[in-house]
Amino acid sequence: MTCSGCATKVQAALQAVSPEAAVTLDPPRATRITATEAAANAALAAIGKYRLAPLPAVILPVNLFAAFSVYYPLALVLGLVALASFAGPSWMMGFMAGFYLVFGAFKLLDLPAFARAYARYDVIAERLPVWGYIYPFVELALGFAFLFYWQMGPATWAALILSLIGAVGVLRSVWRRETIQCACLGTVFNLPMSTVTVVENLGMAGMAAWMLTMGM
Repeated sequence: MTCSGCATKVQAALQAVSPEAAVTLDPPRATRITATEAAANAALAAIGKYRLAPLPAVILPVNLFAAFSVYYPLALVLGLVALASFAGPSWMMGFMAGFYLVFGAFKLLDLPAFARAYARYDVIAERLPVWGYIYPFVELALGFAFLFYWQMGPATWAALILSLIGAVGVLRSVWRRETIQCACLGTVFNLPMSTVTVVENLGMAGMAAWMLTMGM
Protein backbone atom coordinates (compact mmCIF):
# COMPACT_ATOMS: atom_id res chain seq x y z
CA MET A 1 0.00 0.00 0.00
CA THR A 2 1.29 3.46 -0.88
CA CYS A 3 -1.41 5.89 0.26
CA SER A 4 -4.37 6.28 2.58
CA GLY A 5 -6.71 5.53 -0.32
CA CYS A 6 -5.04 2.13 -0.75
CA ALA A 7 -5.41 1.41 2.95
CA THR A 8 -9.10 2.33 2.89
CA LYS A 9 -9.71 0.13 -0.15
CA VAL A 10 -7.82 -2.81 1.35
CA GLN A 11 -9.64 -2.50 4.67
CA ALA A 12 -13.03 -2.48 2.93
CA ALA A 13 -12.12 -5.61 0.96
CA LEU A 14 -10.87 -7.44 4.05
CA GLN A 15 -13.89 -6.47 6.11
CA ALA A 16 -16.09 -8.19 3.54
CA VAL A 17 -14.64 -11.52 4.71
CA SER A 18 -13.44 -10.47 8.17
CA PRO A 19 -15.69 -7.74 9.69
CA GLU A 20 -13.27 -6.73 12.47
CA ALA A 21 -10.28 -6.31 10.13
CA ALA A 22 -8.25 -3.15 10.65
CA VAL A 23 -5.59 -1.78 8.29
CA THR A 24 -2.77 0.69 8.93
CA LEU A 25 -0.57 2.35 6.34
CA ASP A 26 2.49 3.08 8.49
CA PRO A 27 3.41 0.34 9.02
CA PRO A 28 1.44 -1.41 6.24
CA ARG A 29 -0.34 -4.03 8.29
CA ALA A 30 -3.70 -5.75 8.64
CA THR A 31 -4.85 -6.99 12.05
CA ARG A 32 -7.88 -8.74 13.57
CA ILE A 33 -8.17 -11.02 10.54
CA THR A 34 -10.56 -13.89 11.31
CA ALA A 35 -10.78 -15.24 7.75
CA THR A 36 -8.25 -17.71 6.38
CA GLU A 37 -5.24 -16.35 4.53
CA ALA A 38 -6.58 -17.78 1.27
CA ALA A 39 -9.99 -16.11 1.70
CA ALA A 40 -8.41 -12.78 2.60
CA ASN A 41 -6.08 -12.87 -0.40
CA ALA A 42 -8.94 -13.80 -2.70
CA ALA A 43 -10.80 -10.69 -1.54
CA LEU A 44 -7.67 -8.57 -2.09
CA ALA A 45 -7.05 -10.00 -5.58
CA ALA A 46 -10.44 -8.66 -6.63
CA ILE A 47 -9.36 -5.05 -6.03
CA GLY A 48 -5.76 -5.08 -7.28
CA LYS A 49 -2.28 -6.44 -6.71
CA TYR A 50 -2.51 -6.69 -2.94
CA ARG A 51 -1.51 -9.69 -0.87
CA LEU A 52 -1.72 -10.54 2.81
CA ALA A 53 1.18 -12.46 4.34
CA PRO A 54 1.62 -13.45 8.00
CA LEU A 55 4.27 -11.79 10.10
CA PRO A 56 7.37 -13.91 10.69
CA ALA A 57 7.45 -15.80 13.98
CA VAL A 58 10.64 -13.95 14.95
CA ILE A 59 10.53 -10.22 14.32
CA LEU A 60 14.06 -8.86 13.92
CA PRO A 61 13.68 -6.21 11.21
CA VAL A 62 16.69 -4.59 9.61
CA ASN A 63 14.98 -1.23 9.93
CA LEU A 64 15.07 -0.73 13.70
CA PHE A 65 13.21 2.55 13.38
CA ALA A 66 10.26 0.67 11.88
CA ALA A 67 10.32 -1.75 14.80
CA PHE A 68 10.41 1.11 17.29
CA SER A 69 7.49 2.84 15.57
CA VAL A 70 5.41 -0.31 16.13
CA TYR A 71 6.44 -1.11 19.71
CA TYR A 72 7.19 2.31 21.18
CA PRO A 73 3.91 2.43 23.19
CA LEU A 74 4.88 -0.83 24.93
CA ALA A 75 8.47 0.32 25.39
CA LEU A 76 7.33 3.68 26.78
CA VAL A 77 4.94 2.14 29.30
CA LEU A 78 7.42 -0.50 30.47
CA GLY A 79 10.22 2.07 30.65
CA LEU A 80 8.21 4.46 32.82
CA VAL A 81 7.06 1.63 35.08
CA ALA A 82 10.68 0.45 35.44
CA LEU A 83 11.90 3.96 36.32
CA ALA A 84 9.11 4.57 38.84
CA SER A 85 9.89 1.24 40.51
CA PHE A 86 13.20 2.60 41.83
CA ALA A 87 11.23 4.84 44.21
CA GLY A 88 10.18 1.91 46.41
CA PRO A 89 12.15 -0.36 48.72
CA SER A 90 12.00 -3.25 46.26
CA TRP A 91 12.43 -2.56 42.54
CA MET A 92 10.97 -5.90 41.49
CA MET A 93 7.94 -5.53 43.74
CA GLY A 94 7.40 -2.01 42.47
CA PHE A 95 7.68 -3.14 38.86
CA MET A 96 5.15 -5.94 39.37
CA ALA A 97 2.74 -3.49 41.01
CA GLY A 98 3.13 -0.87 38.29
CA PHE A 99 2.94 -3.43 35.48
CA TYR A 100 -0.34 -4.96 36.59
CA LEU A 101 -1.97 -1.66 37.52
CA VAL A 102 -1.09 0.06 34.24
CA PHE A 103 -1.75 -2.89 31.96
CA GLY A 104 -5.03 -3.66 33.72
CA ALA A 105 -6.14 -0.03 33.43
CA PHE A 106 -5.42 0.10 29.68
CA LYS A 107 -7.57 -2.99 29.14
CA LEU A 108 -10.50 -1.29 30.89
CA LEU A 109 -10.51 1.61 28.40
CA ASP A 110 -12.48 -0.64 26.04
CA LEU A 111 -13.30 -3.82 27.92
CA PRO A 112 -15.53 -5.47 25.25
CA ALA A 113 -12.92 -4.90 22.53
CA PHE A 114 -10.20 -6.31 24.77
CA ALA A 115 -12.28 -9.38 25.59
CA ARG A 116 -12.85 -10.08 21.88
CA ALA A 117 -9.17 -9.64 21.02
CA TYR A 118 -8.01 -11.68 24.02
CA ALA A 119 -10.29 -14.59 23.14
CA ARG A 120 -8.46 -14.96 19.83
CA TYR A 121 -5.28 -16.26 21.42
CA ASP A 122 -5.65 -16.88 25.17
CA VAL A 123 -6.17 -20.58 25.97
CA ILE A 124 -8.72 -19.82 28.70
CA ALA A 125 -10.62 -16.95 27.08
CA GLU A 126 -11.13 -18.82 23.82
CA ARG A 127 -13.05 -21.52 25.74
CA LEU A 128 -14.55 -19.24 28.40
CA PRO A 129 -15.11 -15.78 26.84
CA VAL A 130 -16.17 -14.23 30.14
CA TRP A 131 -12.55 -14.62 31.30
CA GLY A 132 -11.65 -11.75 28.97
CA TYR A 133 -13.96 -9.49 30.97
CA ILE A 134 -12.59 -10.71 34.32
CA TYR A 135 -8.87 -10.74 33.54
CA PRO A 136 -8.24 -6.94 33.68
CA PHE A 137 -9.73 -6.84 37.19
CA VAL A 138 -7.50 -9.74 38.22
CA GLU A 139 -4.49 -7.75 36.98
CA LEU A 140 -5.61 -4.69 38.96
CA ALA A 141 -6.07 -6.83 42.09
CA LEU A 142 -2.55 -8.22 41.66
CA GLY A 143 -1.21 -4.70 41.14
CA PHE A 144 -2.73 -3.46 44.39
CA ALA A 145 -1.55 -6.60 46.21
CA PHE A 146 2.06 -5.96 45.16
CA LEU A 147 1.72 -2.23 45.83
CA PHE A 148 0.54 -2.69 49.42
CA TYR A 149 2.44 -5.94 50.12
CA TRP A 150 -0.83 -7.78 50.76
CA GLN A 151 -1.12 -11.58 50.53
CA MET A 152 2.22 -11.73 48.76
CA GLY A 153 2.44 -15.51 48.57
CA PRO A 154 -0.90 -16.11 46.82
CA ALA A 155 -0.46 -13.00 44.66
CA THR A 156 2.98 -14.09 43.44
CA TRP A 157 1.76 -17.61 42.70
CA ALA A 158 -1.20 -16.16 40.80
CA ALA A 159 1.15 -13.90 38.79
CA LEU A 160 3.38 -16.85 37.93
CA ILE A 161 0.52 -19.13 36.85
CA LEU A 162 -1.27 -16.45 34.83
CA SER A 163 1.95 -15.39 33.09
CA LEU A 164 2.74 -18.97 32.10
CA ILE A 165 -0.80 -19.59 30.85
CA GLY A 166 -0.61 -16.35 28.87
CA ALA A 167 2.73 -17.36 27.41
CA VAL A 168 1.23 -20.63 26.11
CA GLY A 169 -1.41 -18.78 24.09
CA VAL A 170 1.07 -16.25 22.76
CA LEU A 171 3.63 -18.91 21.82
CA ARG A 172 0.93 -20.85 19.98
CA SER A 173 -0.12 -17.78 17.97
CA VAL A 174 3.48 -16.89 17.12
CA TRP A 175 4.22 -20.49 16.12
CA ARG A 176 1.20 -20.47 13.81
CA ARG A 177 2.34 -17.13 12.37
CA GLU A 178 -1.07 -15.62 13.04
CA THR A 179 -1.45 -11.96 12.11
CA ILE A 180 -3.48 -10.81 15.09
CA GLN A 181 -3.44 -7.96 17.56
CA CYS A 182 -1.73 -8.30 20.91
CA ALA A 183 -4.12 -7.09 23.60
CA CYS A 184 -1.52 -6.68 26.36
CA LEU A 185 -2.24 -2.92 26.44
CA GLY A 186 -5.87 -3.38 25.53
CA THR A 187 -6.95 -2.31 22.05
CA VAL A 188 -5.86 1.33 22.34
CA PHE A 189 -2.57 0.55 20.60
CA ASN A 190 -2.29 -1.60 17.49
CA LEU A 191 0.48 -3.94 18.62
CA PRO A 192 1.06 -7.12 16.60
CA MET A 193 1.52 -10.48 18.26
CA SER A 194 5.20 -11.42 18.11
CA THR A 195 8.18 -12.69 20.06
CA VAL A 196 8.13 -9.36 21.94
CA THR A 197 4.90 -10.51 23.58
CA VAL A 198 6.45 -13.88 24.39
CA VAL A 199 9.36 -12.16 26.16
CA GLU A 200 6.92 -9.95 28.08
CA ASN A 201 4.95 -12.93 29.43
CA LEU A 202 7.96 -15.09 30.21
CA GLY A 203 9.71 -12.10 31.80
CA MET A 204 6.84 -11.58 34.24
CA ALA A 205 6.76 -15.32 34.97
CA GLY A 206 10.50 -15.23 35.62
CA MET A 207 10.21 -12.36 38.08
CA ALA A 208 7.38 -14.08 39.93
CA ALA A 209 9.41 -17.30 40.11
CA TRP A 210 12.42 -15.36 41.42
CA MET A 211 10.31 -13.67 44.10
CA LEU A 212 8.96 -17.04 45.23
CA THR A 213 12.46 -18.53 45.32
CA MET A 214 13.84 -15.61 47.33
CA GLY A 215 10.84 -15.56 49.67
CA MET A 216 9.96 -11.96 48.80
